[in-house]
Amino acid sequence: MKVLLVEDDAKVGRFLVRVLTEEGYVADLATTGAEGVTQASSGVYDLIVLDWMLPDKDGLTVCREVRQSGLTTPILMLTARGETSERVLGLDSGADDYLVKPFEVEEFVARVRALIRRGAGYSRLKC
Repeated sequence: MKVLLVEDDAKVGRFLVRVLTEEGYVADLATTGAEGVTQASSGVYDLIVLDWMLPDKDGLTVCREVRQSGLTTPILMLTARGETSERVLGLDSGADDYLVKPFEVEEFVARVRALIRRGAGYSRLKC
């Protein structure tokens, strides 16, 4: 299973890549919103973990662009923005789940498993 992590904080990014790798996932790291959109558009990922606050495009914009392109890959917003209105905005922008930093690693891994499990059950048919 392949996960795209879009996170601009190098320390957090390295930590999450290590966590995902230890759980048996292949994890790629993008450090800007533009990189995230480009990598996500390849369609090779089973999950996208997306930070809200990125240096060039915020995570909401990335999420919307990915969804507007037709990509249905599950998206987990992982961000320090935890107000109820922000969570609602993140989910309404196309995220499938939302987890606020700081978080427990066990919960993060469980949400990753759940989203990948859920995403694996659907395929897209085109006529």
